[in-house]
Amino acid sequence: MFLSIIVPVYNAERYLPECLSSLLQQDIPREDYEILCVNDGSRDQSATILRKFAEKAGNLTVIDKENGGVTTARNAGLEAARGDYVWFVDADDFVKPNILGALREKARAADCDRLIVGGYQFEDVWSEAEQTLSRQGQLPDNVPWYDAVVWRSLLRRRFLQEHDLTFRYPDLTHGEDGLFMYECGMYAPKSVEIPEAVYFYRVHADSAETAFSPQAQQKKLASYLQILRILQNYYISGQKNQTTADKLMTFLWFSLYIIAGLPRSDARPALRELKAMGLFPCRRLPECALTRAYMTDRKDFIGSAYDWLCRHLHTRWGYRLMRIVWHLKRLRP
Repeated sequence: MFLSIIVPVYNAERYLPECLSSLLQQDIPREDYEILCVNDGSRDQSATILRKFAEKAGNLTVIDKENGGVTTARNAGLEAARGDYVWFVDADDFVKPNILGALREKARAADCDRLIVGGYQFEDVWSEAEQTLSRQGQLPDNVPWYDAVVWRSLLRRRFLQEHDLTFRYPDLTHGEDGLFMYECGMYAPKSVEIPEAVYFYRVHADSAETAFSPQAQQKKLASYLQILRILQNYYISGQKNQTTADKLMTFLWFSLYIIAGLPRSDARPALRELKAMGLFPCRRLPECALTRAYMTDRKDFIGSAYDWLCRHLHTRWGYRLMRIVWHLKRLRP
């Protein structure tokens, strides 16, 4: 079997039919790929939708488990997978129809450990114009950070097994993709790339990445601080290279960006933790080669200035300026 597609599902009833339909509308025999949908304790109609699709599609399996978060759901899918490759697909996203044949041909011809595919990020509703461009193969790959998300890579299952690569930190609710792909990269997988946008990543207000409530931001910050501890340990233990330095600095900027927007009473404990780790204020790691922080999509002067500020958040003055920016944001009507 060529591929195991692993889909963690939690309260995804709104988008799930579109996701599953795209996975089933493919150009290889269904016996050559499986769809493993891990129902992570959904409380909406997701389980009902999954079972309806499973009744019609012989290659779709539903795995029910108590709610434990996306990391445990992905691990449950990994344990059940039988394909030569695995592909993690989120339940609110979808893939290009009739694309698996080309991916199978490329992966087998290259005999690769990782097949990197292009991704297209869009806002909630898939427009007719975007559909037309997709059919014509003209959608741009507008998600540059392939090493920060799992959905941009088809991974050889044997490679993961040989290096005991799983989602090892079940407490992480954000950033787990980037850490997992970093740990995969430590073992130098043989990689090839298909630049065409074949994965469609939906940005919507209900997603874990776009929630801006104080509780959501605190939850995200807790995960980022844990990832910083893990990456710092790798760095100190001998992984003093560009990849580790770039990843560590990125998560440090993300963390300080969130902290700058918190009330001072909430910001102080997080800053104390970073100070205890020696990460604030600090000098930029010498191995870091990042020229962008990727915290804004704007390409004008304001966007460039904002990106420059984000890349200096690890300094006292950079952090203080960001607090002023956050304050000005709150004053807007």
